[in-house]
Amino acid sequence: MYRRKKSIVLISAGLLASCIFAQSAYASTESGKSSGEKTLEHFNIKNNVLPNNFSNIDRSKTRKETLSKARMTKLNIPDRQLASQITYKVVKGDTLTKISKKFNVTVEDIMNWNQLSSADVIYAGQILTIYSSSQSPNHEEQGDLPNQNIENEVKNPPHDELLVDEVIKKQLEKEQMIDKDPSEKGQAIYNKVLEIANAQLGVPYLFGGNTPEGFDCSGFVRYVFVNAGLDIQRKSSEDYFNQDTTVVKNPVPGDVIFFKNTYKTGISHMGIYLGDGKFIHAGDNGVEVSNVNYDYWKKHFVTYKRFKGIN
Repeated sequence: MYRRKKSIVLISAGLLASCIFAQSAYASTESGKSSGEKTLEHFNIKNNVLPNNFSNIDRSKTRKETLSKARMTKLNIPDRQLASQITYKVVKGDTLTKISKKFNVTVEDIMNWNQLSSADVIYAGQILTIYSSSQSPNHEEQGDLPNQNIENEVKNPPHDELLVDEVIKKQLEKEQMIDKDPSEKGQAIYNKVLEIANAQLGVPYLFGGNTPEGFDCSGFVRYVFVNAGLDIQRKSSEDYFNQDTTVVKNPVPGDVIFFKNTYKTGISHMGIYLGDGKFIHAGDNGVEVSNVNYDYWKKHFVTYKRFKGIN
């Protein structure tokens, strides 16, 4: 009996020593492993999977590619365009509309891709990222020559205000001046324009603003005219001047008024004519009424014009 008890005690002690030794050896092995190796083992145990070359994956690269893909998705860039990324340097005289036509994209696309808050403000030397469906600019529409340096595609950009004045003068000369009042339909739109515009008095200025939450100058004009029944696209004041309006001989309330060289060289500001030398616009103090005969506005005044949709 005594021998049996002694044997049991010896066996138990042996088992206990084996457990202690095994735990010590496991702990020693674990301490020598990196956190990544431990994570891998836990991953494999939990998922019953042993991925090949798991430890060779460049996690930083994978994360970078994932973030890049997420950013492209957020910016609404189609997969077919990802290989057509273009870096474009803005030159003097450029507008977003001109640039968008070069690459067959929209103004809204360029604003979204570059996180621009307004179509009115870009500056010479600014770098824009374009995701074009084709890396070749739209030469046919712009009259550009193939293989021309993209950064210098705008021919003869104005270098000072005198040259800008010449550009403006030539633009007005090629337009057929309107010498009559709007039709009954056009006047009906103008009546709504004046009503809607005056209802926005006091709305704050907001860079890139298009709604009664806040306006910039061209955003204000577009909001008013669209809600009055004239469908016009969102553009800068310069593009409205060059592309969508015609000079008038005798302006009437509802026509648009343009100014130059305010915050930038060239056409840079616009508003809606109210009559008696007054106009309503989104200025630094928000939507307000100003007088074109005041020194500042008289100095920067260009002309009165009419949207082509107003007959």
